[in-house]
Amino acid sequence: MSTSTGPSEPLQLPERALLLHIGLMKTGTTSLQNAAAALRPELLARGVRYPGRHTNHRSAVNDFMGQSWGWDTAPVEGAWRKLRAEIDRDTENRVWFGHEFAANADDATVAAWRAELGERAHVVVTLRNYAAILPSMWQEMMKEGHHWTFERWLKNSFADQPEEELRPFLERHDQGRVVTRWAEAFGPENVTVVVVDKSTPSLLFDAFESMLGLEHGLLGTAKLDGKSTNRGMSVEEAELLRALNLRLRKQLTWLEYCKWLRDTASNSMLKRRKPGAHDTKLVLPTWAAEAAHARSARYVEQIRESGVRVVGDLTLLNAEVPSSADPRLRADVVPIDAATEAVLGVIRQGRRDEDRLFTAREEVVELEESATASRKAGPALSEASGRELVRALGARAKRRLRRG
Repeated sequence: MSTSTGPSEPLQLPERALLLHIGLMKTGTTSLQNAAAALRPELLARGVRYPGRHTNHRSAVNDFMGQSWGWDTAPVEGAWRKLRAEIDRDTENRVWFGHEFAANADDATVAAWRAELGERAHVVVTLRNYAAILPSMWQEMMKEGHHWTFERWLKNSFADQPEEELRPFLERHDQGRVVTRWAEAFGPENVTVVVVDKSTPSLLFDAFESMLGLEHGLLGTAKLDGKSTNRGMSVEEAELLRALNLRLRKQLTWLEYCKWLRDTASNSMLKRRKPGAHDTKLVLPTWAAEAAHARSARYVEQIRESGVRVVGDLTLLNAEVPSSADPRLRADVVPIDAATEAVLGVIRQGRRDEDRLFTAREEVVELEESATASRKAGPALSEASGRELVRALGARAKRRLRRG
């Protein structure tokens, strides 16, 4: 049987442990990743390596599993090999890495993870109340270019035979099966479940600090905004994104979609705007809340029987959530400030592209001028041409400073 514990009890992992965080999605993963990336030097000074240079390890995790993200894409070849090399070079510190896409792994892939990471690995699964997380799960699909209505998505989620497009998404949120699968491969003693809940907002960071041997409160010192915390969208905000997906999904590649919608219009709205009086909170219909409650009761029992360590109150995963017999699931009008922030996000991206293009053109011109000066100086590179090159580089630096 699993035991429920709190961060105040001994959770610290052995020295040089590999802490693999596999999600699940919408359980505070974005906040953890952004905090770790922002505090990378501070963590390393305290004996914890958060490898790589990016906010998360999505590319490396997908590369190992042979999966891609989005349509018309392929895994980033070599991403895992590069991350693994950095992990192997560190012979002193604990290492913290992972991504919620690791929860997509089937039995064979989890076994491959076990063979790859060896005895040092400890797996962490973060979970939230299944019913409460359903609106967030749907919103994540909207951010990946889908355009299903929330009602259609819910009906498929609880159907005996859901549409094929939805199956992978549902399987990665099968909390009981995910925990059992990783416990069977790594051993229950090497798997920790952290139960995330609004009633204990500090528990998530506290648990990771305890496992990694960090002082209490360190992760909370990272400054996070709406984008960094990946806050939920209101009905109106989600409907704006869904409407854009309907028009643009077939016109854009995945990289174009990420650039112009996911990473600009959507993220700008989440980062720079707070829902107000004209926003509606997404609430489950009563029938869906009841179905989710029955499903999560099975998940809780599976997790108990798996024998893994549990941080937090496991019963919170099956607590009842607010619902309505006839909630508002669609919107015909979008708050003007939401649309404004989305448009401004696209404009800012366009300006960044212009700045990069301008800089690239400047560099080409300066290189041509330097080459011309060298040719005029004769066979030997003269002092004058060297000074000209230094002046050119200095001028470029000043222009960049003026542009901020």
